[in-house]
Amino acid sequence: MLRKAKKEATRTRVIEASRALFEEVGYQETPVRAIALRAAVSVGGVFTTFEGKAGILAHIVSEHRAVLIDEIAAKAPTLTGRIEEKLKAVIAMAHRSEFPRLRTVTAYIGTSYGWSKALEEEYRALHRKLAETILAILADGVKSGEIARDTDLEMLLEMISSVYQRNYRTALHAGLTIEQLDERIARQLPILLNGVRP
Repeated sequence: MLRKAKKEATRTRVIEASRALFEEVGYQETPVRAIALRAAVSVGGVFTTFEGKAGILAHIVSEHRAVLIDEIAAKAPTLTGRIEEKLKAVIAMAHRSEFPRLRTVTAYIGTSYGWSKALEEEYRALHRKLAETILAILADGVKSGEIARDTDLEMLLEMISSVYQRNYRTALHAGLTIEQLDERIARQLPILLNGVRP
């Protein structure tokens, strides 16, 4: 029992140290040694419960995204208006939640291209509820006649997701404000949705 408590305390220190360093200096610029030093653990102690630095990053972002995804799932059924407006509202919720951690979120997106199969499975499990929520909005668009019946909704969701993620990279490197980020997606959604109009 004592060993388990000690391991959990180490894990918590590693998470907190990593979260701070990833935002302060960036994910790529943070060596594991710096995490260990900030967390007051050995370098080996950093890896006792995580699959490398990418695993720590995935945990940090996933922890926050789990709450965001629940909020979006609860709010989505109450949204009114055209499909474009509903999607903008959902994405604006995500922006409000993730923009304050822009460096970390962007690192998470970038790291996802090379992480392990296990981390990818965790990512897919976490985001399944969000995918279902957005697919339900898109399905409503089919019912209302705003989206063509023969539209591959999974593909449309992938395209929206790709644009959403790319916008974070643009925001980070171009120094966009959250308002500019919202404006960018507001210009992009009509272009995406025009391709699936009846």
